[in-house]
Amino acid sequence: MSSPAALWALARPRLLAFILLLPLVGFGWAHWGSALTLRGEGAFAWVLLAWALLQTGTMWLNAALDQDRGEVLMGRAVPVPPVTAKCAYAALALAAGVAFLAGPIAGAACATCAVLAVFYSHPATAWKGHAILGPLVNLVGYGLLSTLAGWSVVEAPFGARAVVVWWLGALGVMGCYFAVQAFQEAEDRARGYATLVATHGPRAALVAARLCIRTGLAGGMVLAALGWLPRVCLAGVPFGVWVDRWLAAWTRQPNGGGERWARGLALRLLACALVGIALAYGDLVYRDWNEQPVAGLGTAGGWPIPPEAAKE
Repeated sequence: MSSPAALWALARPRLLAFILLLPLVGFGWAHWGSALTLRGEGAFAWVLLAWALLQTGTMWLNAALDQDRGEVLMGRAVPVPPVTAKCAYAALALAAGVAFLAGPIAGAACATCAVLAVFYSHPATAWKGHAILGPLVNLVGYGLLSTLAGWSVVEAPFGARAVVVWWLGALGVMGCYFAVQAFQEAEDRARGYATLVATHGPRAALVAARLCIRTGLAGGMVLAALGWLPRVCLAGVPFGVWVDRWLAAWTRQPNGGGERWARGLALRLLACALVGIALAYGDLVYRDWNEQPVAGLGTAGGWPIPPEAAKE
């Protein structure tokens, strides 16, 4: 396989689509929370480009360290060209530079993620094999900073509701991190990693994943019941149960199941998120039709900001 073809495969383009959803969620949530009309879209385009470069560099650096031979999430194991690590550092540096074109917060977030990616996958540090630092990098980089970058270009007020939802979403992302370890027990042990799956086995990794994802989904339903989110979103409860049942079934698989189970979880979480967004959008249309406050300003028990703060 040629180096360009190998680099393309190692970038895992199918996974990239899911990663770009993280800043997109932050961008959309910033608009929804303050009931804003579209703004910041030009800067957000730079965020998307930066995060595409960031994810590509991260995957390349990870591949250079692991030299995968088994199953990988939404990709395939291919021989790693010698130039992979150098390309990774170039992509990470370029990502940070592009992100600063979107604004200082997005730039700082991307630069921090790039540094974390180096600590995570550089042979001298290899935080990905650490019991605490590995999960922490994923929580901060994917769960918090990626959504913050999308949020930042809108320049919307950042209230208590936003902070709670931000952390609930980050917990869900960390749950995905634990889940995708489940079928990599043998490889992680062979590399000398101290990941949860290597030290305690696939079941422990999936129990941790289920706990994190359950907390994120249940927290969202509690916010809907309290009226911080549209109460119509409670209609999405069956989809949350659907996700949880998949995790329960995965836990019963021998040897951590396989990549198919991780891919199935990703698709179910995506469907769950899209249902929640559709329900919230339906609530917005209904309220707008009836000339009522909409989106984040129209929730029954939310934290509506003063109207003057939402003015463009």
